Amino acid sequence: MKRIRIVLVLLVAVLLNFVRLDQEGFANLYYAAGVKSMIMNWHNFFFVSSDPGGFITIDKPPLGFWLQTLSAKIFGFHGWSIILPQALGGVVSVYLMYVLVKRYHGEEAGLLSALVLAFTPIFVAASRNNTIDVLLVMTILFAVLVFLQAAETLNVKKLLLAFFLIGVGFNIKSLEAFMILPTFYITYMLVERKRFKTKLIHLFLATLVLIASSLPWFLIVDSISPADRPYVGSSETNSELELATGYNGLGHFLGYGIRTPGRPEQARNPNGPRFQSGIPSVDGGIVSGNMAGAPPKNLRQQGGESGVPGPFRLFNHQMGGQISWLLPFALSGIVISLYQFKRQALPENSRIKMIFWGCWLIPEMIFFSIAEGAHRYYLVMMAPAIAALVGITYVTFATWSASDGKRRYLLPAALFVSVVGQVWLIAGYEEWRSWLLPLVAGIGLLAILLLIWQASGKRGRQHRYYSYVIGLGVIVLLAAPLAWSLTPALYGSGNAAFPFAGPDLQTQLQYPGNMPNFSNRFNMATEKLEAFLMSHRNGEKYIVAVPNAHMASPIILGTGEPVITYGGFMGSEKILDGERLEALVASNQVRYVVLGSDNRQPDIDEWVRSHGVLVPDEEWQDKQKEEVAGRDGGTNPPRRMSMQLYDCHV
Repeated sequence: MKRIRIVLVLLVAVLLNFVRLDQEGFANLYYAAGVKSMIMNWHNFFFVSSDPGGFITIDKPPLGFWLQTLSAKIFGFHGWSIILPQALGGVVSVYLMYVLVKRYHGEEAGLLSALVLAFTPIFVAASRNNTIDVLLVMTILFAVLVFLQAAETLNVKKLLLAFFLIGVGFNIKSLEAFMILPTFYITYMLVERKRFKTKLIHLFLATLVLIASSLPWFLIVDSISPADRPYVGSSETNSELELATGYNGLGHFLGYGIRTPGRPEQARNPNGPRFQSGIPSVDGGIVSGNMAGAPPKNLRQQGGESGVPGPFRLFNHQMGGQISWLLPFALSGIVISLYQFKRQALPENSRIKMIFWGCWLIPEMIFFSIAEGAHRYYLVMMAPAIAALVGITYVTFATWSASDGKRRYLLPAALFVSVVGQVWLIAGYEEWRSWLLPLVAGIGLLAILLLIWQASGKRGRQHRYYSYVIGLGVIVLLAAPLAWSLTPALYGSGNAAFPFAGPDLQTQLQYPGNMPNFSNRFNMATEKLEAFLMSHRNGEKYIVAVPNAHMASPIILGTGEPVITYGGFMGSEKILDGERLEALVASNQVRYVVLGSDNRQPDIDEWVRSHGVLVPDEEWQDKQKEEVAGRDGGTNPPRRMSMQLYDCHV
């Protein structure tokens, strides 16, 4: 029976992650174009080139995209084949959650923790996308599985393996993998308090292993001459190490966008460029808009994709529904475990594990509350800690509710706080609150009253229906997150670059213009451009040079041919200047150059306009399709993409 229950939980995870997966298309076109380029040759594969010509790299480490490339090589290059590793990683993570919690807290806690992770909305949305955060979560959970065993007996071999796996995670998502390290250090030092010197030696050796497993690929790439490898996309100094600690490290915390190479002061300038609430447009600018999908109706819906930083950010309209449904319940478990630490109401083993999950959760809560450049799908890093704490706390409180003393009221109290938090989150969604609010509030109130009645008298706690009341509490905790988690399968995961879940996905279908979706909008306008470029190609290596990756990606996906992205991901990187572009044109490597309207590359713009001939729009742009692409459900007039194509080989 126990095996059947976890099989059912895994089946639910499979359904949430895989049903209608083909509707996601290529998801993030930037990453999809990179995988298509990596399939073509080993050079592109090793350096994680974002284009077939090996001009510039993807702005992330290699391991996650190596797995996607392997999947595409086995099953063919399709949207679902590059999303497959993440979808499988989500299911594996759910099982690891079950194993981790069950081992130390019992079957019931393990099942509930696995179910909570499977029902976490942003975890489901990210598992259905080709962003790589779910693969990082899976790797970290493998590391945790080994680490907790090492911490019990101070087993240095298992400790080294755990830190080795964190280094593997660094090769998936850079410094994001290291967010778990303080938890490892603190927990290891808390166990076996008398062996302080031994633990320090173990951790020192583990840190050396961490460095050894983290850095080889980065050092190899940086040691190769820039002339023999692609430019490191989104870096300031054409360095993978700098990218890992800069743009992919402090950059996401401080919120600074792409910086200009050679001008590091911009990374520290509070008035410098920041991540903006929107996505880069095809001409290099920023398409702004309410990332939630519908026009903002109140202040909780404003603030871009993640909302305004602050102490209550995790409960705002943008983030709350993605991750925070069970956060109050998880936090109550941390508070009680700390309170009971000296009273020894919990066994030593359980206290240490609660502290471990708490040390994972609290720093991440602080980070996501104040980080300027955190996208919503990064929240998957919090999901395992919340899931574990919910399972452990619920089973602990349920056990205490059958005992004497004030502890028996902790379960209804924690349930009350959680229901209030869920009611707050649901109230911000006009489309769903009419039916979901009465369901959660009604069942929640009923479960709370029954638990209080049972806790108030011994007969109630011994009643044969007691287990059903406990089950009712589980239902009220999981109803809203399950409803949110169903939406990616029903409506897709939102903007291809920034997956999310919730009712706003349904609203996006009704008011598509209120949520900019670059991939759909630009794909409608590239077919004629691609046909023009291919028909006018005369031996050039690159079919065109474009200002940013968002313009290059659909062309690469459509043609499979090399494209120069001279402005990098956002269009502001100084990879080429007029002199180098002139050399490329003179050596017959590129002929056509697209200029955007934002003037982020004035040197290139000046050279192209003075040396090239403007190609008439009607030869390469489909005006009718462009106007359709600019419509947004009638709220704004159609608009054309402001780009110009120049023939520079004249």
